[in-house]
Amino acid sequence: MQPYLVEAVALNEDNQNWVREEIRRAINPNGWKKTANWLRYWSLTGTCIAIFVALVTIVITLGIFATNRVSQESEFRGTTQTRLTNIETRLGGIETSLLALRAAQAANLPRDKENIAEAKAILDTAKQSAIRLPTNVVEQSGKNFIEAASKEPAAWDAAVRFAEYRSYLNTFNQSVFPSATKSTTTEYLVTTPPGYPPPSFSVAGLVRTEQAARFNPIGQGLKTNTEYGNSFIIVTGGGLVLDGYEFRSVVLQNAHIVYRGGPLQMQNVYFIGCTFDLVPGTNGKKMVAAILSSPAISLALS
Repeated sequence: MQPYLVEAVALNEDNQNWVREEIRRAINPNGWKKTANWLRYWSLTGTCIAIFVALVTIVITLGIFATNRVSQESEFRGTTQTRLTNIETRLGGIETSLLALRAAQAANLPRDKENIAEAKAILDTAKQSAIRLPTNVVEQSGKNFIEAASKEPAAWDAAVRFAEYRSYLNTFNQSVFPSATKSTTTEYLVTTPPGYPPPSFSVAGLVRTEQAARFNPIGQGLKTNTEYGNSFIIVTGGGLVLDGYEFRSVVLQNAHIVYRGGPLQMQNVYFIGCTFDLVPGTNGKKMVAAILSSPAISLALS
């Protein structure tokens, strides 16, 4: 291989100045070169800024879209729920009307045993589904079965079932009585039927003895240790026999009621959610008719 000879040439001062000037111009250009360099630099920066702004815009747009979507979905769910509630209400009204119509139709031929069974099934359905049949339909249908019981004994059971359903519809607002400012102790005597425990007692309000609630055998005075008695007596659960008793301002709730047609005095007495064991005599029919007619019963039977 043949070697090459490199000769170093020394630069004079003019050449050195020329090189320095060229280097300076390359680093700091003037004129159109400077403008081109400036444009090249800022175009890159501008591109970065534009990309950043575009990304921010996209994020904001997506956020607005998501917010609007959530708002629309919430509005849709709310509207749908309202419509479903309205539909359920209408369907409930239709079901109530249909059951009431069926009950009235069954009561049109109250001595027919199929109608008797149909009426009892309707009342069972109404209770299980918490359907409140119109009280006028319940009253008239029950009374039709009372009248039929003299010729068709099976109709009596349907009449009693209507009385039980009417007691299911009744309510009593104990909160209307203010707290008593005085205290008193009263005694009440209760007769329970075989197989049932005695009911529990509570009281509401306080009044003078001549206005007080009564729950005692007929002819027995109110037993109290003061001149005061209770405004209302609330009897809950268990079982009790009504024959021979005087009741005034008494609420009988969720209790099993037995009545054999004996003497009975009732004034402002409520039956709420009770079951009944009633004989189909004259007094028993009067009792059922009274229960069907009003939530508060006043009745004197001898």
